[in-house]
Amino acid sequence: MKTEKHLFTQPHHPPQGRPRLAVTLGDPAGIGPEVVLKALADEQITQDAQITVIGSRSLLQTAYKELRHTVDITTPLAEPDNLSILDIPLDASTAHQITLGRGNAASGDASFAYLKRAIAQTLAGEFEGIVTAPIAKSFWKAAGHDYPGQTEVLAQAAGVERFGMLFVARSPHTGWLLRTLLATTHIPLHQVPHTLTPDLMRAKLDLLVECLRLEFGIETPRIAISGLNPHSGEQGQLGREEKDWLIPWLEQERKQRPQLKLDGPVPPDTLWVKAGQAWYANPTIPNLPDAYLALYHDQGLIPVKLMAFDRAINTTIGLPFVRTSPDHGTAYDIAGQGIANPTSMKAAIQLAAQLVRHRQLLSGRVLPITLGKN
Repeated sequence: MKTEKHLFTQPHHPPQGRPRLAVTLGDPAGIGPEVVLKALADEQITQDAQITVIGSRSLLQTAYKELRHTVDITTPLAEPDNLSILDIPLDASTAHQITLGRGNAASGDASFAYLKRAIAQTLAGEFEGIVTAPIAKSFWKAAGHDYPGQTEVLAQAAGVERFGMLFVARSPHTGWLLRTLLATTHIPLHQVPHTLTPDLMRAKLDLLVECLRLEFGIETPRIAISGLNPHSGEQGQLGREEKDWLIPWLEQERKQRPQLKLDGPVPPDTLWVKAGQAWYANPTIPNLPDAYLALYHDQGLIPVKLMAFDRAINTTIGLPFVRTSPDHGTAYDIAGQGIANPTSMKAAIQLAAQLVRHRQLLSGRVLPITLGKN
């Protein structure tokens, strides 16, 4: 693995066309440091991008030493001294409060600082993409940072109102690429029917269509749009949202976007049947969607995590830069034990590099590459 032995206070610029990525440590008391060290030990992950870790060097060194005592000697771990690190130093009292496996306000405050620095440096042009390790929202709040999640901080800092959470995963069985956008994200379930509106759905559909075209090269996608109620309302017998506005909205979109293939509203209990078949057996099923638009958090993420828990990627669309993240949490219960799976972190870094290169391609800066079209 190509390494650099000195600490970067400012990331340097790699050759033109090579993606410059910031990888945050997330909550340093969780598995973020472990999956970052495991991912960056893989040459296949590091060879195509200039990667700078944003976090506290001392905490990363401590995590490395502890992991070396717990993981098998053959388990590859990147040595912190061989990484490019934008160090966010912590005062002694704060650092003393942070222990692997025990999240608290101090670890939450540190993870928030890592993210804010990554955003600032990216907006300043130092990076083209950010890969974020997981954080704990409760410990952000305990530290005085009241945000629903990293997605909302990124959007606010970038000054964008149109953004979305798109989950991407490639099947290890068939190679098929699953793409799922959430219409609503981190809100209580009882708020979902009141939050969903034709305007919101139109904005999310716009984002998804734009993303499929610009990021994945799909000009005329087929998109499956979920219903809200069981059986998509059963003609108003099991809920009226579909009949009152969702079906009329979708019919209008079909007229206004004849180039698109919009399926739905598909009953939520059958929405994922073709996805499961494509994931495990046959990616050439007729009329297989290029993407799914789920109406609320668990409606989209239960099937995604069922199929792809260790390899799904959360990517924020609508930002002026690329952002990806592994689709798992801080996992405090296994932090420091050496058993955290880095597959999703590796996939998040790889996808970020691909998406940056695709943006470069569209701007004429690099030669063509192949992205994950189904």
